[in-house]
Amino acid sequence: MSEKKRNGAQRFHGLAFTIIISSAIVFLLCGTVFSENLNHQQGRYWKWSAPQGWRHSESIAGVTLTSPDGQYEAALAGLMRSQGHTTPKAFLQRMLGVAYSNVTLVAVRQLPNQKMGYQIWNWIEAEVTAISKSGSQMKGVWRCGVANYYNMNDALVNGWWSPVSSFQQSKNNLEPIAKSIILTNPNEAFGNNQLVHPSTGSSAGLTRNNPNTTGDMIMKTWENKNKSQDESMRNDTNVRRGYEPAYDPSTGQQYNPNLSKWDATKGGYVNPNRPTELLNCGTPEDPKPCTSR
Repeated sequence: MSEKKRNGAQRFHGLAFTIIISSAIVFLLCGTVFSENLNHQQGRYWKWSAPQGWRHSESIAGVTLTSPDGQYEAALAGLMRSQGHTTPKAFLQRMLGVAYSNVTLVAVRQLPNQKMGYQIWNWIEAEVTAISKSGSQMKGVWRCGVANYYNMNDALVNGWWSPVSSFQQSKNNLEPIAKSIILTNPNEAFGNNQLVHPSTGSSAGLTRNNPNTTGDMIMKTWENKNKSQDESMRNDTNVRRGYEPAYDPSTGQQYNPNLSKWDATKGGYVNPNRPTELLNCGTPEDPKPCTSR
């Protein structure tokens, strides 16, 4: 395949993925009436609405919103392009189980399947009980959608937690908060603009107020699960296009050096402005190991 056709195919796939994932999130919002008392915020990838004083934790995988006392939580998180097939029940149980113990789906309602692009998403809504890291008895309502294709799957979870004792009176307040989380930067969310995800504790400078929140834990699971595979894919992409992103660590200026410019004797790409120094690979916000190392 020619480079022109390959680039066109990649752009088409990216556009198709953007439409599919945006449609999936819109499906989650159906029937929601938003409160005028919520504060609206825009992050790097998502926008959301929450009461004054609530903390937020945003990553390319989603957003977690937490009350000041830590007793209430709402979140949306996604895990894209995972190997193998799964079901909404299995995915929801596994993902919530990363941050909570004794996760039990006490009531499950099958939602209508949704055909989105080339994918068919299967959806459920469940009342879930669990025990938090602090030992609190929690209960919430969570929705989960899964699309299986070519021995891979995409999945989304969206919902909220409250103490069991305040579950009934929390529904009307927490449901609009959970459903307020909307994707606004589909080109970068879920790593769509790159083939490897951050592997450091502070992912690309994103806000991470609570490392134990659902969205962050799902992101960590994703990183660990796919790191090796994604690194191989990224290296292959760099080889095919003949260059890779790099930057000056002192100034932040970015370059796209040709792979042939790799200086094996110095172990890197020579900085064109200061020939005695080397460029770092990746971007200042998202450093990467060099393909040619």
